[in-house]
Amino acid sequence: MTPKKLIALTIAAAVLVVLAYFSSSSRKVKTPSQVGKPVLPQVDLSEVARIETGLPNSPKLVIESTDSGWVIKSLFGYPADITKIRANLLALKDLKVGHVASGKTLNDPILVDLQNASGKSLAALRLGDKHMRQPTGEMAQFGGGGYSSGRYVSAGGSDTVMLVKETLDAFDGDPKSWTETQISSIPSSDVTAIELTSQDKTLKLQKKDGQWALEGLGEKEEFDTSKSYSLESALSYLNFNNIIDPALSEEELGMTTGSVFKISLKNGESYTAKIGKAIDGTDKAFRISAAFTPTGTNETENAEITKKVEEFNAKAAKWTYAISSYSADNMTKKRADLVKAKEEPKKEEKEEESKTEEVKKEEAEKDEAKK
Repeated sequence: MTPKKLIALTIAAAVLVVLAYFSSSSRKVKTPSQVGKPVLPQVDLSEVARIETGLPNSPKLVIESTDSGWVIKSLFGYPADITKIRANLLALKDLKVGHVASGKTLNDPILVDLQNASGKSLAALRLGDKHMRQPTGEMAQFGGGGYSSGRYVSAGGSDTVMLVKETLDAFDGDPKSWTETQISSIPSSDVTAIELTSQDKTLKLQKKDGQWALEGLGEKEEFDTSKSYSLESALSYLNFNNIIDPALSEEELGMTTGSVFKISLKNGESYTAKIGKAIDGTDKAFRISAAFTPTGTNETENAEITKKVEEFNAKAAKWTYAISSYSADNMTKKRADLVKAKEEPKKEEKEEESKTEEVKKEEAEKDEAKK
């Protein structure tokens, strides 16, 4: 090879290297990193009036805005919690790309569709599996398991899979993630009377001087005070597991032969619950309503309690709930559950009582002598 040809080849190679460099740089400029960018940049939350989430070809969880407020349509129109709706929608709005998972696909993704009032889709998201982070340090040393630290998603019709730091559990389909599940929160300290009715038999308890007393006890019977807390707090932290189909009849719910649990409060409020048969496995059918009989003459206070009772009934009285069997058991106690044999005083206690009576007798005789 002549020197002239060698110089020409060297120059050509240098040109190719320069072209390759600028070509690579050009591609980097044209495709900036997606990390840190919004996953749903165009969504306007003020236009969202309907949320659908669920697996393809399966019943969807549907939450929608109505004239009476947000409701869970797939839960027979039960009221949704606007605070939870805002939080869950903001979680979508604030989603940022943490990592682009090249080559990953989403298997059987959950479809999330945000729609406006006319049903037009405003934004769509597909949710894949959650990213599991393996434990480190002391957690790994003591056998701690992995934990979710994000989720794989894709937006719209794009096949690009991204990892975000949020797990977005509320969109997995559980209606309870979108509503307030507490039915009642009545302070146990306010309860002054309890009635339990089952099979046409009623047990009545009254609180006297801070102690519960059961009516109709025999000479050798006494109320088992260890059961008092479960009774007086039965409606204190009561939550539902599901809403039962309103179309079911009283007979189908077991309400015609069920139990009745009633509590009365010191301010005149009363709450009556009906407990039916097992629905959804072991959960029991449950209904509740409130009433008010004024105990005082303060008109302002009575008006406030009346309003409180009306609001409670408007929210809770028209629904049939499914509550846990544990909660139901607290309101369906039988007489045998509440009564125990009266304990005979011990020998030492009898002797002490006898001494006390003798002392009292002597003191009484001395007082009489002084007169």
